[in-house]
Amino acid sequence: MNFTGEKCVYCNAVFTEDDDVVVCPECGSPHHRECYRKENRCANSDMHSSGEKWKSQIKNIKPETEEKPLETAEQENINSLAGENFIRDYSRVLNPDEDMGGATLREMSMFVGTNTFYYIPIFKRMKDIGTKISFNLSCCIFPSFYFANRRMWLWAIISAIVSVILELPTSLVIMAEQGVFTENMLSVIYDNQTLIEQLQIMCGWGSWIFRVLICLFANRIYFKFVLKNLKRIKLYSGGKGLNPDIVTALGGVKPMNIILIMLITLSLLLVSMIGITMFISAIA
Repeated sequence: MNFTGEKCVYCNAVFTEDDDVVVCPECGSPHHRECYRKENRCANSDMHSSGEKWKSQIKNIKPETEEKPLETAEQENINSLAGENFIRDYSRVLNPDEDMGGATLREMSMFVGTNTFYYIPIFKRMKDIGTKISFNLSCCIFPSFYFANRRMWLWAIISAIVSVILELPTSLVIMAEQGVFTENMLSVIYDNQTLIEQLQIMCGWGSWIFRVLICLFANRIYFKFVLKNLKRIKLYSGGKGLNPDIVTALGGVKPMNIILIMLITLSLLLVSMIGITMFISAIA
């Protein structure tokens, strides 16, 4: 769009034809590029929560008429996978072809698939200023589900194992209340009731500490996961570029994995309970 005659929402100066204008992807507010960099956020950020959009103050805004070179079929395919919204709305603020350490922002968006508006700005900050911490609410609530859905199976299994271990004292108490154990086994549990209660408290705190830590570092883990897989795809392609089919197979989300990790977690819990039962039975 041509914003000549409009005012920058940060400095209130009128745009000229020579000004470098960037647009907020959330509300459409125009800024001088330098103004946006100074604030490092949209000057109309209070409009974002309400969903309100910036409105032109003049009626002479016309679409740009400059012809753009035609993209190759391969690039069009990549753009489609990366998401047209990302290509359109972020191209003024972020450079889709910026190298992120072995892959471009466009390629990372293509691999992420869904929710690129959340991940791509975070990845950009991680690359530019080296930040490792950000907030991922879904990973805080269901860490193993989050990692499995994003195909990060190593971290999904680790999260499942840690969760099962930290739930063992509570599971032991529940089993005792349900009458699963024999009288001799219950006697052992009651004799160690104080220890079990202390373990419950410690594991409860441990669970929250684990969730907070994984919540703060999950996006960094995913950032490294995306880069690693994109580099691997490029290596296997022999320099022929990204294969969209492989990117689709390795990237994006797979909700079916949530069911799989749930079954794995239940299996781990069952094996743990059997092991505890056998141990208590042996010492009873």
